[in-house]
Amino acid sequence: MDRTLEFTFPAEPASVAEARAKVCDALEPHLTNGASETLKLLVSELMTNAIRHGDGTQPVELHVHWNDEVRIAISDHGAGFSPTPRVGALDEPGGFGLYLVGQLADRWGVETSDATTVWFALRR
Repeated sequence: MDRTLEFTFPAEPASVAEARAKVCDALEPHLTNGASETLKLLVSELMTNAIRHGDGTQPVELHVHWNDEVRIAISDHGAGFSPTPRVGALDEPGGFGLYLVGQLADRWGVETSDATTVWFALRR
C-alpha cells in the first residue's frame, strides 16, 4: 500500500528538528536495520540546506512517500543549483551534506522548476 505525507515548515532552523521528528514518527515503525538513523541524518541535511540556501521568505515543503521504498523530497524557493563535487579542503567546515546523501541513499536527485527539490530514496 502506498502512503504519503506532506508538511510545510517555516524557513527557520527550528524546522529541521521538527521535520526530522515528524518524518521519523511516521516512518520508524516501517523501517529496519538501522535505516532510521540514516533517515534522520538525510532529512536533517536536506532541511538544513533548504533553509540555508532557499530564499528565506517562503516555507520549505517536505513530501514523504513510502511503499517498497521511502522517498523524501524537500523543496525550497531558492535560486536552484546543479550538484557538483565538493571542492573545499577536508578540514573546511560544511559542504558534506549532498556527499552524505549520495553515499547513504539508494537513489537521489535534484529537480528545478518554480522551486528547487532535492529528493532521496531508501529501500525498505
